[in-house]
Amino acid sequence: MGLQVAIPDTSLVDCSDLRQKTVKVGLLARAMAVFRVERVIVYETGKLRSKAKRDSDLLVRLFEFMDTPQYLRKRVFPMTPSLKFAGLLPPLRTRSHPLDLEISELSAGMIRWGVQVRFGKLDIGVGHLVDHSETLSERTPTLLRVVETDPKLRLEAINRSEIGRYWGFEAERITSLVNQLSKSSNATRIIFSRKAPPYDRLEDEIISTVSNTMSILGIFGGPRQGVLELLSDEKEAIKANSDFWVNTIVGQGTQTVRLEEAVLASLALINKSVGNIVAKPGFYE
Repeated sequence: MGLQVAIPDTSLVDCSDLRQKTVKVGLLARAMAVFRVERVIVYETGKLRSKAKRDSDLLVRLFEFMDTPQYLRKRVFPMTPSLKFAGLLPPLRTRSHPLDLEISELSAGMIRWGVQVRFGKLDIGVGHLVDHSETLSERTPTLLRVVETDPKLRLEAINRSEIGRYWGFEAERITSLVNQLSKSSNATRIIFSRKAPPYDRLEDEIISTVSNTMSILGIFGGPRQGVLELLSDEKEAIKANSDFWVNTIVGQGTQTVRLEEAVLASLALINKSVGNIVAKPGFYE
């Protein structure tokens, strides 16, 4: 299960236009990738006004766009109004974003993202289409491992779970945070809140618990409301299905802490305490 993070569909309510929203998602995605989050969950709150209800779709779409290697983006994401400012998004530079290669540079064991352009032909970012006998998606990238290159290139489809190192994140939207918490009982469920005890007071207990579960689901509130405020009708269920409530920015010097700041600070502490337990190896390991 690794490290998963849940953020609300209200995550962009403090942004006035699409440009600001795009920039904010870029900051969030970079934080997720830096600290080796494997799954980003956008949970519905019922608090979005009608004009902002597309924000949850925008969040997932931009996260997916950023996780897709550059050489496939034009094939996977036709230009739409939601991607108007995609050029402002920073590159993730994860292992899942290898540079373009020549086919002669491929070797057995290499992993590439690919999409089917037409039956029997794939784009895996090697300068031209390559042959593949199995049918794959033309819209959703497939992970492919190079089995052999001689006498001809042979590829096999694999899952992210089969890769031993960090390979970016998946993103999805869910309708119920409570259901997600309940289903994640085998993980250590941590809710971040400025009203909670300081992280260092609970750190030893968190380390002990995570050592058993080997996974974390971290839950954040929105820019203007915490988790319990966003889901006020489900307070007791949320409390019953969480393991820790922690404050990771004790004595904050500003009246408010932005979501992207909270995510960065919180994941940094998690990484320091238990990153070697819950996350796959990244670069330089």
